[in-house]
Amino acid sequence: MTGDGAGAILCCVNGSGHARRAVELAVELAKGFGRELCFLLVNHTRPASGYPPIKALGDDEAREILDIAIRYARANGVREARRALVEDRDVAAAILRFAADAGAGHIVVGTGNPPFIGRLLLGSVSQAVVAGAPCSVTVAR
Repeated sequence: MTGDGAGAILCCVNGSGHARRAVELAVELAKGFGRELCFLLVNHTRPASGYPPIKALGDDEAREILDIAIRYARANGVREARRALVEDRDVAAAILRFAADAGAGHIVVGTGNPPFIGRLLLGSVSQAVVAGAPCSVTVAR
């Protein structure tokens, strides 16, 4: 991946319906522009007071979500597809770090469009990615 705007398309996945729409859109973009496609799953962690962090997803479940995305991409004509799995307390920050380090040319994220009060209390991963991305971002619904 390069940082010249022609880098790979980075698609963020988590198993949700909105992430599935992001996968579909990212596959179409990768095919249309002839780009490599990288699926990223950030397994959200929470501290556990003296114990290893608690993961939102089990390791097998996280790998299966990524495998499904890869199979979908390959079945739909994208040959240059890879996966990445990271763990972090801050999902948006992890996406932004990964995109910058990998030189992503474009990011595709899904959004659940949480209610206003939810965005105030929890923030929005897609909103934070759009605001801080080192490249263009497409938000899929």
